[in-house]
Amino acid sequence: MPLTTRQLEQYFSEGFLIVPDFFTQQELEPVMAEVNGLVDRLANRLYEAGRITNRHENADFTTRLALLEAEYQGAAVLIHIGGILGAALADLWGSPRLLDVVEQMIGTEIAGHPVWNLRSKTPRNPLVTVPWHQDTAYLATGCHSTLQPTAWIPLVDANGLNGTLQVLKGGHRSGQIFKHHLENRVGDKASWYLYIEEKDLPQGEIVTCEMPLGSVLFLNQLIPHRSTENFSAHVRWSVDLRWQRPDEPSGFEGIKDCILMRTAKDPDYRPDWTGWAKQNRITDAFLESLEMPKDEFNAMVSGPWMERWQEAE
Repeated sequence: MPLTTRQLEQYFSEGFLIVPDFFTQQELEPVMAEVNGLVDRLANRLYEAGRITNRHENADFTTRLALLEAEYQGAAVLIHIGGILGAALADLWGSPRLLDVVEQMIGTEIAGHPVWNLRSKTPRNPLVTVPWHQDTAYLATGCHSTLQPTAWIPLVDANGLNGTLQVLKGGHRSGQIFKHHLENRVGDKASWYLYIEEKDLPQGEIVTCEMPLGSVLFLNQLIPHRSTENFSAHVRWSVDLRWQRPDEPSGFEGIKDCILMRTAKDPDYRPDWTGWAKQNRITDAFLESLEMPKDEFNAMVSGPWMERWQEAE
């Protein structure tokens, strides 16, 4: 399903593009089943460690994690930072349909970026409500000119009630990285998020991305965007996947490499996910370098942006 000329122009001009009906529910169900397995394993770990008293085995895809979060604050974050790529999500990431679109944006040489996310937005949880930011700000300096298209794919209908993305239309055009601040310095939220103060945002229309299941939102790495609060009673699940040219800076050097997904040198090339998928993007050595030893139930997140923006304060 390649993009039309008009869609491609919109992506580059406005910094984002919503494509409805990109996937069918049936095509996304293997990823949902994989997510259910992750939640089940987390429930068992928490139960066996005495952190919860009820596994909530009979709850469904959109409610079970919310019930676990109500008993153990941080369950949603533990899902987010699990970091081990499952086979169904790898298949989605490397699907020819997505790669065909990415090829229109960056060319025939395509690598998957080490930063991918499974996001579980549980109800009224400030730690999954993400302030205004640019994705590039979460990477090391020197990669902001690398075009890194992201596909944000909701696994349920995403809207203003259960928390969807808002984007600042055209906010990428300056090519600048705006000043970001560490949110762990604001009040008692104690999150790992970066945020841009509203006074530092460029002028532009704020677009709320209402997206039914099956839609895909393509984002430029420099467009300011945020994820709004979930006021519903259900979990809003989504994944975001990122690509770039393999020979350009990723901003994750020394932590985890990109993985080649498509190359004109070999039309039959298929990525070998075996070792790459099992490597968490945040290694034990990196955590130790920040004096954050690994803890199975530690729901705090860190990465190269912490030192980068700490120094900028």
